[in-house]
Amino acid sequence: MHHTYSVKKLLNGEKSTQLHRLRQFTSQLTELSALIQSCLPTPLQGHCQVINIRGKTLILQTESPAWAAQLRFYIPTMLSTLTHHRCNYIKEIHMRIKPVSAQPPAYTRDKMIISSRSATLIASLAETTPYRKLRHSLLQLASRESKKTWP
Repeated sequence: MHHTYSVKKLLNGEKSTQLHRLRQFTSQLTELSALIQSCLPTPLQGHCQVINIRGKTLILQTESPAWAAQLRFYIPTMLSTLTHHRCNYIKEIHMRIKPVSAQPPAYTRDKMIISSRSATLIASLAETTPYRKLRHSLLQLASRESKKTWP
């Protein structure tokens, strides 16, 4: 038999329910996030967020290794602020870098095109060089000859 409950009843249900514990944990993370943001200088605020608590460790997430490096300098300040606000159960703070969900398209530059005269000169230079790798590179460059005539 299935029972239907209102969302309000579920959210305000017994303290033993998983949903209630999840709600308490979310409130705790929100409170800790506000404390962390309050002790950071303005340029760093908003570049990290509290994502979890594991034992006595608070886990923060940031967008890049550069922000994480700057934020690490403020870990003692953050721990002091947390202790001052009776969150002394937190003994460590770890940084995580936010995983990149979608890579931006790779930059592709237009293929370089050279004049017929330049291609001829580069090809003749390639034939006279004794270095195999250089010859190969020069011939590759010469192959970028434009099929149109240059003024």
